[in-house]
Amino acid sequence: MNKTVTVSLVPGQTYQQQIVAGSHTVLADVDTASGGANGGPDPKELALGALGACTAMTLIMVAARRKWNLQSVSVTVTLTDEADPNDKTRRIAVITEDVSVKGQLSAQELADIKATAAKCPVYKLFEGPKRLETNVISVP
Repeated sequence: MNKTVTVSLVPGQTYQQQIVAGSHTVLADVDTASGGANGGPDPKELALGALGACTAMTLIMVAARRKWNLQSVSVTVTLTDEADPNDKTRRIAVITEDVSVKGQLSAQELADIKATAAKCPVYKLFEGPKRLETNVISVP
């Protein structure tokens, strides 16, 4: 499935970006210490939020289909970094999802929830093989 999002500088702002996805608009910015206006989440926060939202939505869909007694789900996503075990001169990003669930769930259902979290499309996008390309287009 193809997805396209358009991002452009908000007029009069230094860094603040308007993100348009279909009929939805979201702002991204950096904090004032970095020279921004703190007018929205920074790009890393948006990426983490996308992962958490996708995980929660995936779990809700699967729980409904499997008729689990999942009353609520909340996901906290944290980004840290640590030394690369293969190259001590480099740091690697570590993304941790803490999934909080409420409901009468068996041990097997809880294990299935953990496995299902890794099946959300954004998780797969972060984890799986990908090719990232940048094209520069000069406009008049």
